[in-house]
Amino acid sequence: MATTAHEAQRTGEHRTLLTLLDRAADRFADRPALIDADHALTWADARAVLADGSASGDGPVAQTLAVLSDLARGEVFHFTDTSAPLPPRTDMVFAATRADGSVDAVCHASADAAHIGAAIALRERFAKDDRVALAARVSDPGFWAVFAACMASGAALDLSGDMDRATTAWLIDREAVAAYTPRPHLNRLHLDAGRDRLAEVAAAQPDTRIVNGLSLPETMGLALSSDPRDPTGTITTTKGRPVGGVEVMIVDPRTGMDVLLYQTGEVWLRGTGVFLGYAGKPGVGFTDRFFRTGILGHLDCEGRLVLPKAEEEVLLSGW
Repeated sequence: MATTAHEAQRTGEHRTLLTLLDRAADRFADRPALIDADHALTWADARAVLADGSASGDGPVAQTLAVLSDLARGEVFHFTDTSAPLPPRTDMVFAATRADGSVDAVCHASADAAHIGAAIALRERFAKDDRVALAARVSDPGFWAVFAACMASGAALDLSGDMDRATTAWLIDREAVAAYTPRPHLNRLHLDAGRDRLAEVAAAQPDTRIVNGLSLPETMGLALSSDPRDPTGTITTTKGRPVGGVEVMIVDPRTGMDVLLYQTGEVWLRGTGVFLGYAGKPGVGFTDRFFRTGILGHLDCEGRLVLPKAEEEVLLSGW
């Protein structure tokens, strides 16, 4: 019997954004869920609004629900225009703007956002009493991973820009990162910034856990992130370990062979959360299902990824 994409997601064995929302609405029905200047919805409210299509306005909550509504109808949501063929399983297409101004259409499965988000929630121990202030555009894949982390844990997702009531701040948007000033009350803070900036913030907020990691348009949020069990000094100087379902390999780009610990090579990624491919470019960027990032780095003895400072600067200036 034919099923819609929504039905397949609900009956399949894998987590999806839609099944996470259903689970959150069942387990955390009356808890705060989605907040911006126009909306303050509980998880049960969010499911009801999605079911009856009553979301209105141009704010981030309305935008989020509009995307989920399209996914529920089995449609592909495009954050960038492309008429090129899409890989199988694609239901979200994002723009990756390169340093030279060119744009690639990056194809993702929304189910991967659910997986990465749940893995982040587990690693960071998100809880229903958390309030996550997220500064990211809905068109950023990382937005959906953090949203999924909130759905998996019942934490409230605050898109209003107000960090005063937050327990966690997750800042991806460049302007928000640049404008950030210390807020020692935060339990947890992720800044998409270089090691010097992270070290400066960590010194100003010694009781706040700083979350570092590696996020690219080709990954749904942080494919690698720091671990709460890591020594404090390693958090600002490494990109952490792969989250559940992601593999990392360091490869000599000349030979295609993996290298030893502490030897520098190209970072290759594989697994859940890694994109499906570029629209109209089948196979480009992949070898043996590993995505060749083009980034140079090495692994330390605990499996944490370390990037040269020059590579960090390239990533922050545009990928």
